[in-house]
Amino acid sequence: MRDRPSVLVVVQRYGEVSGGAEAHARELVTHLRPHADLAVATTTAADYWTWENTYTAGIDAVDGVPVHRFPVESGRTRDFRLREHRAFAKVHPLAAEDAFVRAQGPVAPELLEHLRRYGRDFDAVLFFTYIYYPTVYGLPLVPERAVLVPTAHDEPALRLSVYRRLFHAPRAFAFNSVEERRLVHRTFANERIPSDIVGVGVDVPARRDASRFRARFGIEGPYLLYLGRIVESKGCGTLFDHFQRWQRTTGASPATLVLAGRADPEMPVPSDPRIRHVGGLSDQQKFDALAGATALVMPSLLESLSMVTLEAWATGRPVIVDARSPVLSSMAARAGAGLAYRSWMEFAEIAELLIADGGLGDRLGRAGERFVQATYTWPVVVEKYRDLFAEVAARNS
Repeated sequence: MRDRPSVLVVVQRYGEVSGGAEAHARELVTHLRPHADLAVATTTAADYWTWENTYTAGIDAVDGVPVHRFPVESGRTRDFRLREHRAFAKVHPLAAEDAFVRAQGPVAPELLEHLRRYGRDFDAVLFFTYIYYPTVYGLPLVPERAVLVPTAHDEPALRLSVYRRLFHAPRAFAFNSVEERRLVHRTFANERIPSDIVGVGVDVPARRDASRFRARFGIEGPYLLYLGRIVESKGCGTLFDHFQRWQRTTGASPATLVLAGRADPEMPVPSDPRIRHVGGLSDQQKFDALAGATALVMPSLLESLSMVTLEAWATGRPVIVDARSPVLSSMAARAGAGLAYRSWMEFAEIAELLIADGGLGDRLGRAGERFVQATYTWPVVVEKYRDLFAEVAARNS
């Protein structure tokens, strides 16, 4: 293999996408550019739910990297929930699982044809996220060159047979956390495949100004911060319930729940003066908001890794997580940088504790900083990927 390996990155969306595996892929490509010859294969979709064709099909360039966009033949179908129900039934034919994968979209046959024709021209093909059509049907076309970033969490889909074969196919895995690797090995008994816990790097601006954020959005007093899509699947309904129950309790410390991110029409933000939806934030505004937060709240149960949790720790702030989240609760415990709740009462106790004792939040935040610096920095991440690409090349030589 050359000093600069050629790498094709395959991901279902690419470009102006906030959060998730797609943003992870773009950040990684940016940091790999000095070390590899890169190209991206993706779809013309911008929205993960409809998968409507938004971008123009053809060759684009993002951050100086060629991006091949292929049209979506079909997005999420109207009968998706029915297909999902049939695939997750205790007894079902394998065809029901294939129908589920296709029904959730994005179905892009031209992307698969591109992989079939040109995938072996690259030293490695890096696939992001196990669950979607481009990975399920694209990775088996180039298994000997494939490195899979599964972003797996404990969900019913992970146990479908259509994914079982996928998790035994790649040359190597790049996991986001210790917890994710344990889950995958426990589920698929595929320890024989080379892997590393790679994760993602965190870039934090040197200057963060909490007062600037407060002045911009009129936030006074202590606040808890939620960053991300405001949807039920991220635990937002539970978060609203716990926060409002706490604030309605006699003697509760007055506080604000600040929500930063896009709200789903099916997940309305409660009409409550103590809950403030500030919309999307720029990177600088996000870190200004983190700097002034009593804590970041991450109520999601299904995560392989949480970028905003790492960003909060890198900023020196603690996190409050749901104890039922195997990854986030375990990471918070390993880092010594967060507290976990199992009920609204525990949520309230943690929030009161952090508001009353600012020093505790600072100590937890400093522990988070040390954890990120030791584990999730871009130089470390890039070096681990270079090692995985070398492993793939050595096995193919």
